[in-house]
Amino acid sequence: MKEYLSYFSAAAIWNIPYIEAVLGPENAETDSVDFTVSKRSARYHRKGRTVHLCELALPAGAVVSRNGKMVASPELLFLQLAYKLNIHRLILFGLQLCSHPPGNPSGAITTKHNLKTFLAKTSGHRGHFKALRAVKYIEDGSASIMESLTYMILTLPHALGGYGFDGAVFNHEIKLKGEACKRLGQKRCFTDLYYKQAKLAVEYESFAFHNSPWSQGKDVIRSAILNRQGVEVMHLSTVQLYDKDACMDFAFNLASRLGKRIHIRAKKFDEMHALLRGLLPAGSLAAEPDGGEL
Repeated sequence: MKEYLSYFSAAAIWNIPYIEAVLGPENAETDSVDFTVSKRSARYHRKGRTVHLCELALPAGAVVSRNGKMVASPELLFLQLAYKLNIHRLILFGLQLCSHPPGNPSGAITTKHNLKTFLAKTSGHRGHFKALRAVKYIEDGSASIMESLTYMILTLPHALGGYGFDGAVFNHEIKLKGEACKRLGQKRCFTDLYYKQAKLAVEYESFAFHNSPWSQGKDVIRSAILNRQGVEVMHLSTVQLYDKDACMDFAFNLASRLGKRIHIRAKKFDEMHALLRGLLPAGSLAAEPDGGEL
């Protein structure tokens, strides 16, 4: 194979949700096209092109054809960007690669399993160690970038600036019973984040979709129905998520519901937490819907 699209140019090919916000403007806005070659003799310099060299063997399927072009697969792309992105952006990138509409896993670009399987075959490649670290904190099924960021803030370990409430899953399906089906007009609903053992749901509520009396009233009704089915619901608003102190208050309340306590001993927690919060987008993305049907 002579060359293939890779790195940030490959990321643009895969239609990853909100890729510009995930990568950051410094990475997403570039005029240069990234290619990778496998032989040093094939590497060359030309205006508008950045040619990378990868002489190590790659697993089968690492490079695929998409829209008539040879391009790095999502799994290879994750490995490549592990060298370029910091750990927080890499985790967010992985979450978005594995995102899909609630109840429709076939809509995902790839899965955590596929990423882990690929990385197991690429030892020695640049970025491999960071990719292995990041994939531990990636889960399938986020329905929006705001769900992904809420997940990261609540579940990442203290050493990465999160509150450490691991164990949450995205968009857990809850089947509604009897009268609840008629009242809501649906047989099931999905919760943004769900702690199965505690039967506790966390719902992100954006400005745009939860600011009217009607939508707020509907949220209350749905929460009451889920409570009757034994599921407690906690609501996290955009204001709380973006306000550091309010978010901490929410975290302490969540800890109480989960039967845990917050003991932050990581020396770099404040620094890493600031980097993590720096991923929160401004403007319209902050009002993005949660993507669920709760």
